[in-house]
Amino acid sequence: MEPSIRRFHASDRACGEHARELAVGDRAFRFEGLSADQAAALERFWGPYFTPDSGLPVDRTIRVSDGGPGFWLAEPQAGELYRIEPRVTPSGVIALSYAFALGPGPDGSWRLALDTEAVEPAPQSLENATRVMAARMAVERGGFAMHSAGVLRDGKAWLFTGPSGAGKSTAMRLSAPAVSLGDDFGLVLPSPDGWVTPPLPFDNAHAITERPEGSSFPVAGIWKLFKADEPRVERLTGLAAVTSLSTCSALSWVMPDLAGAMLEQIGRFCEESHFGHLHFGLDADFWGPLSAAAGGLD
Repeated sequence: MEPSIRRFHASDRACGEHARELAVGDRAFRFEGLSADQAAALERFWGPYFTPDSGLPVDRTIRVSDGGPGFWLAEPQAGELYRIEPRVTPSGVIALSYAFALGPGPDGSWRLALDTEAVEPAPQSLENATRVMAARMAVERGGFAMHSAGVLRDGKAWLFTGPSGAGKSTAMRLSAPAVSLGDDFGLVLPSPDGWVTPPLPFDNAHAITERPEGSSFPVAGIWKLFKADEPRVERLTGLAAVTSLSTCSALSWVMPDLAGAMLEQIGRFCEESHFGHLHFGLDADFWGPLSAAAGGLD
């Protein structure tokens, strides 16, 4: 057995005695074993999403443990992209990063073991691991996770996706004063009335102060961003749509056991809802062409 996996299974000492719940749509993640400092820092990160009692059904419990000092993966090299790698084990898939290991616990809960001397602050490790957990939950519920920003307009969620630098933050700025649903990471889930997305506290500012009313909102469409001089919308369908949207999925490589299901669910979204490419500039008003395109697809 790989040393890091042995270490993970042996990491059963809690970091502290505090418990909190994170609202993720109509469900909650319950964190147990947080230290006082960790709980306080996550309250600053996630604001009103993170409370002692969310009042929501608990989707899963995450027990935070002290994994002792030392990297879970090899020390990062200069210029290296942030790594999270899966390890397939008899007990399930364990996600390893520099400062944390996340996987199934022995009692049906999940264990999040932290490197107690990591350069990465513990709250950042906790958020990164929680994104992995949220992505897994989305696929298990018939949806998927994306690198995306979302805004609420006229009661519907408009989601902007693309790699880093594609313009998600710019699209958010040009959408003001629309309510933000998160600027970096999003979930798309099926519902009896169509596809929905929940508001999430995963924001690059790490200082959430407001939470929209409602556990989820109908998706008006997903729009992959491209920079251009003039705004225009390009509608994609079929295999081209699935291929394009799947490149924007988040953390798919960390869930090899769910990869096939996730791809099928992206395909179902492309069949049933709106997806396209939005070409826009740094200052152009793209909402006219975008609204016209979405309206013409109903």
